[in-house]
Amino acid sequence: MRSEQSPVKVLVFTTVFPNAAQPHHGIFVRRRLAGLPPGFEARVVAPRPWFPFASRLRPSARPVLPAREVVEGIAVEHPRFLSLPIVGKSLDGVLLALGALPALLRLRRRFAFDVIDAHFAYPDGLAAVLLGRLLGVPVVVTLRGTELLLAARRLRRPQLAFTLSRAARVIAVSAELAALARELGAPPERVRVVSNGVDPELFRPLDRAACRRRLGIPEEGPVLLTVGTLSARKGVHLALDAVAALAPRWPGLRYLVVGGSGPEGALGESLRRRAERLGIVSRVVFAGPRSRTDLPAWYGAADLFVLPSDLEGCPNVVLEALACGTPVVATGVGTIPELLADPRAGVLIARRDAAGVAAGVAAALERSWDREAVRGRVLARSWTAVGREVAEELRAVLTDPAAPAAAVPVPGAPAAPKMEALP
Repeated sequence: MRSEQSPVKVLVFTTVFPNAAQPHHGIFVRRRLAGLPPGFEARVVAPRPWFPFASRLRPSARPVLPAREVVEGIAVEHPRFLSLPIVGKSLDGVLLALGALPALLRLRRRFAFDVIDAHFAYPDGLAAVLLGRLLGVPVVVTLRGTELLLAARRLRRPQLAFTLSRAARVIAVSAELAALARELGAPPERVRVVSNGVDPELFRPLDRAACRRRLGIPEEGPVLLTVGTLSARKGVHLALDAVAALAPRWPGLRYLVVGGSGPEGALGESLRRRAERLGIVSRVVFAGPRSRTDLPAWYGAADLFVLPSDLEGCPNVVLEALACGTPVVATGVGTIPELLADPRAGVLIARRDAAGVAAGVAAALERSWDREAVRGRVLARSWTAVGREVAEELRAVLTDPAAPAAAVPVPGAPAAPKMEALP
């Protein structure tokens, strides 16, 4: 049995991690890793998918990455694995394991990792579980949201079940994902809800007028903001429709869209054309991707943060908006219902269509908001707090594997992630 005082060597295994070509890619994985307390040492293996004709099919989807790099002081390796398109994606987990195995064998000779910390159940989690069984290393798998879609696919669901039933621990960023893990065969005593966190020092309330002047946005009139990848899932098209519907009532209404293309889609041009058809081009700013350190000014400039998404785990952008004192109007997916459980933090969209989004935004614009009360909803949810909870599970699989995970949700009535109550 391992002593709790021994340092823990962690291998973070994920295809989603910031890199030189994609500095915002998987930033939540990097932040959670940074939140681990002293006594943990980590290396990262972030495999890169490869297909011989990928550059012709989707030139921007798979940027060229170095075999090794250092990201914020963390050594990261990028072994290549074959990723087949369309139906071949159902082989990603096995192919990922085969592609990453040589890198893990080499790494283990100089860094004898004790536990594998895998993010997303598929393909990363499946590959990690296969590799863990080969190497005799326990695996902790974190579910982040895409599993809800994959569980409905005939070829992926059995692979998810295999992964979750064999992981030493399952961490879910929402109660909904924890319930899915149990449904797919994860022993309930091995499942724990650990939501994402936020950096309250970086994301904090700023003077709204000053933020608008800095960004070149008129100081008059209400401003809406969405931050995220420009994919259909995020619902920016619905927000555009809502802006068009609400413009006669709020003549100064403007909508800021921060984000760009990603693996889930690249709808930038389509959304611009939609804004033109709706006659709201002058009201909409497509700002493109922005650095993490730039985002507080965008949150600070907005009266409301809008996220009409149809699928989320624990969206960092909602946590960031709340930490900046910006109330949120969003659909009730993932952890959003818990985050907006008190109406003083925001408004849940009742129906995910243009009319539902417009109604939610209108209800929020008609109210006055206490920015410090909004911030209070997430003030205690720092990445350091998240790191402590994750550390408990990483140590537990080494010191007492039979012990149940902390804060195990009760089946049928899953517990919500811990959040500081509003004053």
